[in-house]
Amino acid sequence: MPNEESWSVISVPTSNSLILGVDFPAAGRREAGFADLAAQMGSAWSGHGFMQTTLPSVRVTERPAGDFYTEHWMRGVDWDKYEVVAVLGYCLGGVYAAEIAERVAQRQGTEPQIVLFDGQVTDIQLLAAEINKMVALAGPVFSDEEAEQARKRAAEIVGTPSISLVDAAIEVVELYRETASTAFRRIGLSDSRRDEVVQLFETYMSWLSAAVDIDPSQTWKRSLALTSTDYATLEENGAATAVNATKMLGRRISLDTSHADLLRDDSTVRTLLDHAEF
Repeated sequence: MPNEESWSVISVPTSNSLILGVDFPAAGRREAGFADLAAQMGSAWSGHGFMQTTLPSVRVTERPAGDFYTEHWMRGVDWDKYEVVAVLGYCLGGVYAAEIAERVAQRQGTEPQIVLFDGQVTDIQLLAAEINKMVALAGPVFSDEEAEQARKRAAEIVGTPSISLVDAAIEVVELYRETASTAFRRIGLSDSRRDEVVQLFETYMSWLSAAVDIDPSQTWKRSLALTSTDYATLEENGAATAVNATKMLGRRISLDTSHADLLRDDSTVRTLLDHAEF
């Protein structure tokens, strides 16, 4: 079995066949994850083991490169025991899925199928979007003025001329720490709980910023890409995370479901049954 620091097991292999999922799972998130997808696929995937990436905790100030994560995951499994038939990537996880698929193909001599679910690439504007999401989730904990100040400061950080994505991420993490401290103090939560939440956010920011080092374009051209209505809206609005990704996608199938429900929707199951090749 894999190293649990690198992979979590969604379903135990009954043979040597494996499906790998690349995502940023976090407790309490509203988006469906690969465990939901596995449950929906049921017996159709029962012949495969299913594993999902586990993220190492790393400070954004350590400036991890993209291959830091790939190496972490590749060291976590005795690959000679398995055949990887598919690598799935959700959202930004699709960038890392491409790199993992390439490494696996070099080891086993055959390329696993790449399946992207709202495959997106990293972009500096994502940093501000995450702060905005956090402020929105906190709701009445912040005054209107405090919420606006946080959003304004995030926009100023990502709008700094010539700032690198990593440098912007470092500043956004500090902004998040300050803002979360105010919110947690106001609702009576402990500093230790605040630190846990900030650490999770920083782990995400490190993962997001390191993805800029990876070019998934060649692998993505051979992918099956399933996209949601939210993804279509991002494209229409000119969001770089989707617009730039769309140029690289392989066979694309648009589904009438939200980004949050993409990994649990019946239309996703039907599409995979009809078009996945594993």
